[in-house]
Amino acid sequence: MSKSELTLDLRQERCPLAFVKAKLAIQAHDAMAPLTILISDPGTRRDVPRWLEKTGYHFELLTDPVDGLRVRVLSKQLGN
Repeated sequence: MSKSELTLDLRQERCPLAFVKAKLAIQAHDAMAPLTILISDPGTRRDVPRWLEKTGYHFELLTDPVDGLRVRVLSKQLGN
C-alpha cells in the first residue's frame, strides 16, 4: 500500500520561520511519498530550492500566480 502525498502550506509564514519549518518537514519526511510545500515568501522561495539542491534532494518546482511556489520533494539521493 503506497502512502499518500503530504502537503505543507507555508504561504502565511515568512523567512526565517518558513525556511526552518520547511527544512524540518523535509528532514522528517518519509521518502515513500512525495512532500509538497507551498511557499509565498520571496526569501524562502529562493532558499528552499537552493538548500534542496545543496543537500542532494530530487525535487520539482511549480510556479503558480495564486499559490506562489510549489516545491515537490521526491526523494534524497543515496549517499547524501
